[in-house]
Amino acid sequence: MKKIRLLLIEDNRLLRDGINSILKAHKDMLIIAASGDGKHTLSKIKELKPSVILLDLGLRSQNSLHVVEIVKKDFPDAKIIVMDLAPVQADILQYVKAGANGFILKDASLNDFLITIRTVSEGATVLPPLLVDSLFSQIVEHAINGTNSSALIESVRMTKREKQVIEL
Repeated sequence: MKKIRLLLIEDNRLLRDGINSILKAHKDMLIIAASGDGKHTLSKIKELKPSVILLDLGLRSQNSLHVVEIVKKDFPDAKIIVMDLAPVQADILQYVKAGANGFILKDASLNDFLITIRTVSEGATVLPPLLVDSLFSQIVEHAINGTNSSALIESVRMTKREKQVIEL
């Protein structure tokens, strides 16, 4: 069984240690490093080659969005899951646009957390169900207001029928 190699970047020590302890119990996952800041992220990725990076959205020492952009540019194969307690729609859109592969709410169940990690490691993009509705609402709002709706619709995978409904 191939292990999912995880790099955890979370500035809250208690949360970082808790996530680390929880994930150690799962044989298909290996935390290769746990850090409290994003300052040395690039060197850690280059050295340790994680398959998935768990990244705190609200790092105090560095802009997490900037970390996502740089990681995706320099290490396109690395998958990134952004963690936050209550992200706003605009943040989610920015992170997805920057290349984040998934979001997990910090109050998610353990099962949801594990499923997100496993699914993202296999190449899928994962958003919490609670956020999918609000994202869809924002896409509809952009389409209604005509804010570059053709580019927005193109960037979202939809069936032909779903595109017709959005255009209406």
